[in-house]
Amino acid sequence: MSWLNVKPAMMLDPWLRVPLMWPEPGVEDVMIAQTPQAWGQHFAEAWWQDFTSEKPNSGEVDQFAEILAMLAERAPTAWPGFEVFLHVPHPRDIPLAVYVDLVEVEEGDDRNTDLRELTHADADYAIESPIVEEFHSPHLGTGLRVLRYYQDQVRASNEVHAGLRYAWRYEKGTEVADVVIILACPDPGRILRALDDIDEFARTIRVSPDEEKGA
Repeated sequence: MSWLNVKPAMMLDPWLRVPLMWPEPGVEDVMIAQTPQAWGQHFAEAWWQDFTSEKPNSGEVDQFAEILAMLAERAPTAWPGFEVFLHVPHPRDIPLAVYVDLVEVEEGDDRNTDLRELTHADADYAIESPIVEEFHSPHLGTGLRVLRYYQDQVRASNEVHAGLRYAWRYEKGTEVADVVIILACPDPGRILRALDDIDEFARTIRVSPDEEKGA
């Protein structure tokens, strides 16, 4: 069996992987892996130190730590089981949550149909036709990237949100699965400004054989 390999993405700036459990399995004895609060405080301090030459105003480090801790608790519940990454180009930016996972494929499923469904390429709730483009990954081949704009139907507001999804069909021997990346934001400009970083992130995701898991 193969596994979703997100390790290269973990080394990208300005990306931050969110643990899915607390304490994080395998590093239970590491202080920052104990709780969302310890994790958030550590990375808030690190981001201010490493990612900006500016000095934080009074209380900004703690405020950022609280935001990270809140996302560490809540973000994994939006898409249970998905790997979660935060795009954090600056400590004053609101982090953008990005979700990645392998999706099981039923025998006989049509590749094009599945990828369009996973990316919401034909979303009837979009306020205009989704922007559907082929997207090439050096590890997963050619898939789809779909950007769509829609209104918040849960709150029944006129606020325009943006959603961005990527999907590929992975096939090797008898193994077949789809890889999907999901993100959404109530500020469309936030996604557009991050698009180059997200594309770079997407190109690092791969599916690796079991024997490489401990490497």
